Amino acid sequence: YYRNDLAEAIGILEEIIGRKDLNDRIVAKAKLDLGDLYLISGEIWEGSLLFSQVDKAFQEGFLGELARFKNARLFYYNGDFEWAKIQLDVLKRSTSKLISNDAIDISVFIAENTGLDSTTVALGMYAKAELLCVQHKYNEAFATLDSIGIYFPDHELEDDVFYLKAKTYSELKEFNTAVQYYNKIIENHVEDIRGDNALFELASLYETILNDPEKAKKLYEKLFMEHSNSTFAIEARQRYRNLTEHLKTDEQMSRDEKFIRNFHTP
Repeated sequence: YYRNDLAEAIGILEEIIGRKDLNDRIVAKAKLDLGDLYLISGEIWEGSLLFSQVDKAFQEGFLGELARFKNARLFYYNGDFEWAKIQLDVLKRSTSKLISNDAIDISVFIAENTGLDSTTVALGMYAKAELLCVQHKYNEAFATLDSIGIYFPDHELEDDVFYLKAKTYSELKEFNTAVQYYNKIIENHVEDIRGDNALFELASLYETILNDPEKAKKLYEKLFMEHSNSTFAIEARQRYRNLTEHLKTDEQMSRDEKFIRNFHTP
């Protein structure tokens, strides 16, 4: 998978699924992984079939909920927004916080961006771009996102377009370009749905990758002070505190080192 040798990865998973000496949960996990790989390779309905098999076999458990989420997301990618939203709305009540949050995120996104243009063409283009990113077809994805701006100028999706570009460039380790797109959201769309996401992601980037804790602190502070209802607010406050303590420690150590040098200088 990490070498992008999908054929080899698919072959290994198909071998696991075909074995008779493994328990059902291991086989189900293999089917979920194989479904993801089929999605990446463009065989989306083969992926949907596997997700449906796991859903049927584990209707009451976590694996079943995960399979339903993956299937709903697949239909979202394919532009069947009404069906996807119905399934996602059910998954909002998932016992898994991760599945519930992801289901809420996509469901709200669909609700906010259907009806803005009667044919949902712009949303369809955006969902297609997301799928292209999943399939590692980045040039096609960026071209599709750029087309949204051309055919639908000033559309409500603009902040989402910037956000998907920022996330993708970050995954590609083109961090300076990612920073530019996060800043576009913060400067022009901070009150929109992706505003708090952009603040948190950019702060995390400065904290963990770009080694600029002061900028990270300011962004975390802006997030929990101005977006107190954000799902990221509590985490941002904790990270702000951790950075503050860390910077104080570094500052104290620097003063101590300077004192020691001066003390031992003849």
